[in-house]
Amino acid sequence: MPDPQATPKTTTIRAVIFDMDGVLTDSEPLINAAAIAMFKEKGLSVQPEDFLPFVGTGEDRYIGGVAEKYNFPLDLPAAKARTYEIYLELVPKQLRAFPGAVELVRDCREAGLYVAVASSADRVKIEANLRQIGLPLESWDATVTGEEVVNKKPAPDIFLTAAAKLGLLPSECVVVEDAINGVEAAKAAGMCCIAVAQTFPAERLQKAGQVRQSILEVSVEDLAPKPIGKDSAPPTIPPSPIAPIAEMQAAPFRPWGFWATIGFAFLIFFIFVMGQGVVFAIWVVVSHKKISSADAASNGLMLAVMTCVTTPLVFGFAWLFSWIRAGSRTAQYLGLRLAPRKEFIRWSIGMVMLVLLSDAITKLMGRPLVPDSMVEAYQTAGFVPLFWFILIVAAPLAEETLFRGFLFEGLIHSKLGARGAIIVSAGWWASIHLQYDWYGIATIFASGLYLGYVRLRTGSILVTMCLHGLMNFIATAETAVLLQLKG
Repeated sequence: MPDPQATPKTTTIRAVIFDMDGVLTDSEPLINAAAIAMFKEKGLSVQPEDFLPFVGTGEDRYIGGVAEKYNFPLDLPAAKARTYEIYLELVPKQLRAFPGAVELVRDCREAGLYVAVASSADRVKIEANLRQIGLPLESWDATVTGEEVVNKKPAPDIFLTAAAKLGLLPSECVVVEDAINGVEAAKAAGMCCIAVAQTFPAERLQKAGQVRQSILEVSVEDLAPKPIGKDSAPPTIPPSPIAPIAEMQAAPFRPWGFWATIGFAFLIFFIFVMGQGVVFAIWVVVSHKKISSADAASNGLMLAVMTCVTTPLVFGFAWLFSWIRAGSRTAQYLGLRLAPRKEFIRWSIGMVMLVLLSDAITKLMGRPLVPDSMVEAYQTAGFVPLFWFILIVAAPLAEETLFRGFLFEGLIHSKLGARGAIIVSAGWWASIHLQYDWYGIATIFASGLYLGYVRLRTGSILVTMCLHGLMNFIATAETAVLLQLKG
C-alpha cells in the first residue's frame, strides 16, 4: 500500500519523472566497467566501490571524484569521451531494461500521466540507453540531461527543469530514483519520491517516501494514489497517447533551439519597436507638435496608446512562432497554464516583500521613491484609468509572454539551462526600460530574476503576469499618493 504521507492527499500527481541509470536500465555496471577500463589505460588501478559516492551525479563527477580520491591528474573532457567510447561498445551487447521498467512507463501513459526522464548523464549516453531498451527520446513528454543544468544532484535543478518543461508544479510530479543523491535532489525540489533498491540498499534510501526492492514492484497506484473519497478515474489532464510506447504517434514538441529562439525574440521585439514608431509618427502628425523620443518616453497618454497597439502584436507573434513549433500545445509552450490559488498568494507575498526591500534600499540611498519619469508620465496620462490599465494588465501581458514565455522556454532547453534562462530574460527585459536611470534598470533586473525563478518553479506565466501587474500596481499607487500629497 502507498505510504499515506508520501503524497499529500490534496495534491494531484500529473507526471512521473524517471531517473535513467539504475532505474530504467541496468547501466551502472557498464559505466563502472568503462570508467575502470579508462583509468587502467591511463595507468591507474581503481576499484568498483570507488565510484559509489558519485552515483547519480553525472559522469564529470563520477570520473572526476575518483581521480580526486587518488590525487590522479586527469584531462576530464578527454577521459569522459574515452569512457563513453568504451561504454557505447558495451551497450548493444549487455545493456537491458530492468524487468517491469518499460511496462511501468506504458502504464503511466495509459493512466493519463505525463512521463519524463531526468538524468545527470550526458545526452549521448541517454540517447543510446533509451534507444537500446525501446524507449527512444521521442517517446517522452520531456527529457533533461546533465548538460542542461549547472548544479547536478543532490541539487534539485534537474528535477525542477523537468517540471518546467512539462509546465507543471513540482508538487504535481513524483520521482522514481535509485540513488541517494537522486532522492535528496527530488526532496529538495519539493517532489514526492519513490526509491528502488536496485543500486543501493533499501535502508540507505529511507529519505524517499516509499522504497521498493525493484521497479517491478512499483505500480501506477504507488506513483499517483487516488485522492480519498474520489472515484477511480485518472487525473484530468490533456490527453496523452494510450498506445504502447513503440507505437506512439504523438511525439512531444521540441522548443526552438537557442539561435532560433533569440532570432524570433529579436523579430518580435523589432515589431514591437516598429509599432511604437508608427504610433509616434501618427501622434506627431496629428498633434502638429515637435516632440523628441525622450519626451515620448515620459508622455503617459502616448505610452498608453503605444502599449494598446503593441500588446496584441507582441502576444500574437509570440503565439504564432510558438504555434509553428508546438501546434496544439502552444499554450503549454508559452507557459499559459493555471496554478493553484495558493501559488498566486505565496509568490505575491514574495513580490510585496521584494518591493518593500527595494523601497527601503532606495530610501537608504537617498534616492526618490518614485522616479521623475514615472511622475511625469502619470501627470500627462490624460485618461488615467487607461494609464492604470496598460501598466497593470497590458504591459505585463505582452512582456511576460515574450520574456518569461517564448524566450524563457527556448533558453531553458538550451545549454544555458534554467539559470541562464532566468538571467538572460531578466537582463533583456530590464534593458528595454530606457526611461529609467541605471538604478531603475538594476531594480527591474532584480525583479526579473525573481519573476524568472517563479516561472521556473510554477511553470506558469499567468503567475508572473499577476506578479508583474502587482509590482506595477504598487509603483503606480505610490506615484498617485505622491502627487496627491504634493497637490
